[in-house]
This record gives sequence, structure tokens and C-alpha cells, in this order.
Amino acid sequence: EPVDLTLESGHLVRGQVVDVSGRRIGGVCVVLDQWHCHTDPQGYFHWSVKAPVPQEVTLQVYKKYSHQYGELETTVALSQLESEPITLKNR
Repeated sequence: EPVDLTLESGHLVRGQVVDVSGRRIGGVCVVLDQWHCHTDPQGYFHWSVKAPVPQEVTLQVYKKYSHQYGELETTVALSQLESEPITLKNR
């Protein structure tokens, strides 16, 4: 059966996940509110936010199937995601 879809433009949010030494971490799960994405091999993630753009989001970051890094859960301003990398601490 046919399905009608409507695409709306959004606000692009970008960020990067690194370890405590500043090394980029690929394959990290990044959950912003209820939206889930993964970092690319250079540790970057991209997310599109539908208007109205929230000032803050709940952030959860973890590396699945790895015991090398801890998890992070916090509330963060969207502007902070683009200006500062997210740091995952080693266990």
C-alpha cells in the first residue's frame, strides 16, 4: 500500500566523542532525548532536531559491548555539544 511521508527540515546538531586522552572513539551510542545515533570512525555524530529546537537535551553516551569505557548520562545544552567534545572515561 502507498505511504505518504512528509519531510521537514531540521537544525543540524554535531558533536564528537573522545576518551580522556583526546583520542576519538568510533562506534559509540549517543542518545539525545529519545533519538539514537552512533559515532563514525572519527568519533563524530550528527543529529537533526525538528523545530522548535530545545535548549537542553538529556544525553546518554556509551560504548556497547566494550568494558573499556564508562557510561555518561547528563543534561546538556545543544550549543555545548557543538563547542566541546563529549569525554568518556576509561574504566
